[in-house]
Amino acid sequence: MSCNNVALLDDEISMVRLLERALDNYDVQSFTDPEGFLNGLRPETDCILLDIQMPGRDGYEICRLLRAREATRHTPILFVSGQSDLDQRLQGYAAGADDFISKPFNIDEMRAKVERALLSKEQREILQSSADYARQAAFEAMTHSAEQGEISRFIEQVMGCKNRQQLASVLIASLKNFGLNAVLACWTGPEFCFVSHAEQVRPLEAELLLSCREGARIIELEKRMIVNFGNASVLIKNVPWQEEARYGRIKDHLCVLMSSVHARLQSLATEHKLHQQQTLLNALDDVEYALQHLQQRQDQGLNSARETVQELELELSEELLLLNLDPDQEQHLTQLVRNHMGQLERLYRNCADVTGPLQPVLQALADIAGKRLPDRDSV
Repeated sequence: MSCNNVALLDDEISMVRLLERALDNYDVQSFTDPEGFLNGLRPETDCILLDIQMPGRDGYEICRLLRAREATRHTPILFVSGQSDLDQRLQGYAAGADDFISKPFNIDEMRAKVERALLSKEQREILQSSADYARQAAFEAMTHSAEQGEISRFIEQVMGCKNRQQLASVLIASLKNFGLNAVLACWTGPEFCFVSHAEQVRPLEAELLLSCREGARIIELEKRMIVNFGNASVLIKNVPWQEEARYGRIKDHLCVLMSSVHARLQSLATEHKLHQQQTLLNALDDVEYALQHLQQRQDQGLNSARETVQELELELSEELLLLNLDPDQEQHLTQLVRNHMGQLERLYRNCADVTGPLQPVLQALADIAGKRLPDRDSV
């Protein structure tokens, strides 16, 4: 017990000397006047012994003043007095004392009471420390639970984001709920996208994100931090580096948040490609339908032309009978007409083939869209 500090206040020097000898196994600080005691008492005192009857301030007033001080609010206080009737004891307890030692006192009894007071103080401090730890643990648990809830809400909101701007706004708002000021950079798309918690992104912030995007996953820059996650990077401008526990949690949370941002940007890019592919497929289907319809009209025109040629040949044969031509002249004229009509049919057939010249173009579009064209012969 030699490490404990005990303070004495008694206006009788002989009593002070007696108490010092009785408590020689403690670090004793002695006073004989109240003012000197109040001004010179060490804040780390573990136990205080007070006389009641003293000139100027009495022990009750001194006790109340000690209880009003933060440093001695819970320090054990024992009255040592020759006045030990019930009324005196009640006044002592009302003033805030922990125990009462009557004069003349038994040294062993006095030592036992001091030791008991010191033990009680030690147990109170242990309980207080445990309570503080429990409160801190509970606070940390509630804080962690709230932060996990914010992360869950963020992930739910991320899945509903339709573009980079919405995604960036959701992240910035979520980081504000963590008390963080941030600038987000999205690296997907034809142009980079920068969004800040402030109205504008400073040029130096954009340059810093650009220069660090190929760096480590987490880059710590004194009071700032950059987290890179492939499709996006975030600059945290007010990292709580002085709060070790919160700082560690924030780093873990940032990795989860940015992983979600990265994944959503990747899915948005995939969705955009699928949309483009579907648009191209629809356009290709429309072109194929239009070409088929045009080819059918051309084929119908060719069939009509053939029927017209046949009718012309029939009418020509009938008219030749009226011209009274010899067989050679008739055959020559008929063959001449047939040759020219055959050339016209071949020219018309070549012009009527609409899909043939366009087949390479259609095939290239089909390859881009990932579609297999049917063989022309099977159409």
